[in-house]
Amino acid sequence: MTTKHRIALVTAFPPGLRSLNEYGLHLATGLAERDDVEEVIILADILDQTHPELALSEKIRVRRCWNFNRMTTPVSLLKELRAERPDGVIYNLQMATFGDRELPVALGLMTPMLSRKLGIPSGIIAHNLVSGVDLENTILKGQRLRQKLIKRAAGTVTRAMTAASYITVTIRSYEDCLRKMFPRADVSLVPHGTFDTEDRLWRPFDSRPERIVTMGKFGTYKKLDTLLAAFDKLRKNPTLANYQLHIGGSDHPNTKGYLDKLSKMRRNDQGVVFRGYIPEDDIPAFFEDARLSVFDYETTTGSSGVLHQTASYGAVPVFPRIGDFVGLCEDEGLRGLHYTPGDATEMALAMQMALLDTNAADRLALDNRATSMGMPFSQVIDFHVQKIASLAGKRPPNTGPTGQKDSLSYAKSSSI
Repeated sequence: MTTKHRIALVTAFPPGLRSLNEYGLHLATGLAERDDVEEVIILADILDQTHPELALSEKIRVRRCWNFNRMTTPVSLLKELRAERPDGVIYNLQMATFGDRELPVALGLMTPMLSRKLGIPSGIIAHNLVSGVDLENTILKGQRLRQKLIKRAAGTVTRAMTAASYITVTIRSYEDCLRKMFPRADVSLVPHGTFDTEDRLWRPFDSRPERIVTMGKFGTYKKLDTLLAAFDKLRKNPTLANYQLHIGGSDHPNTKGYLDKLSKMRRNDQGVVFRGYIPEDDIPAFFEDARLSVFDYETTTGSSGVLHQTASYGAVPVFPRIGDFVGLCEDEGLRGLHYTPGDATEMALAMQMALLDTNAADRLALDNRATSMGMPFSQVIDFHVQKIASLAGKRPPNTGPTGQKDSLSYAKSSSI
């Protein structure tokens, strides 16, 4: 007889638009699909506006109980966890999940440690770490004192996070950092995972529309200035003059009006299309209708879900030579074309190289898709369910105190 688990999931959640909400949705649905999961209790962010909840599995229950930038978030979450008493709780986190001000962020990120002290097995999916982010290329640009204070507090917060029952990271350099700083912590390397591993009909590079795409929450370290300048350079080549650039996504919460300003500047340019937020069901077509997917980033903050979607649906990625992108590709075996951050000429040349050599682009895209199919999201779900079951005493543990044997293997890396 299968032992069934009740699992809580702390995450931003649709129809809200905060970071990691889509990842939270895939976690919830993936957990609910399992026979050994009785119920998934979503402890989600309270929305600014009233929206109907998504139609989900009857095994999923959504409790909106915490607010962005509210210092009472730990109290609210612990109250819900005390009432629900799940077999375990998984926190789907990046450093700004609970706010963009230092105190609410720090308090929120300490909640997994506190829920463990309640006797509830508590795991963290850490999509980034403060130590891995260049704060000068974020909204803190030029704020040297605030950056210094955040870096100093980061050690305390990270120590608290590693005091959860276990923590997983998506990038090897993060794992190495945490193991070195906190050798007694249960740290595992678990890939981001590929959401869609269906056997989809392959669309060859030269059969796709003459289209380039980009997607994100724009205005902070993800911008469009370099991409727009590079796209203008690209179209000076007569062979590439008819290409379109489709921009999917929204403003970052801290840079409201960024996309509206750019769209007004480009209102007479039919080659630049602002698509707005792309619903989950439309994401496959967004990338399958494109030849390139470009990342105009000044820094990175962990593993990129958009990069995995790019690989899954066969667009060729063009991204900057910066830490997490290169490290992620080396770890997972993905490949792409590079440019120096902020260099529009290099970006244009990288895009042109792919667009003019369609055979090489097709091979690269096919290799990326095959690699991404080897990292199904079901393996990520399986890791966390087994971990919760072990910690809850519902199966014999299969790891040592550091969790090294539980780390999921990445695909063999390829040269870039």
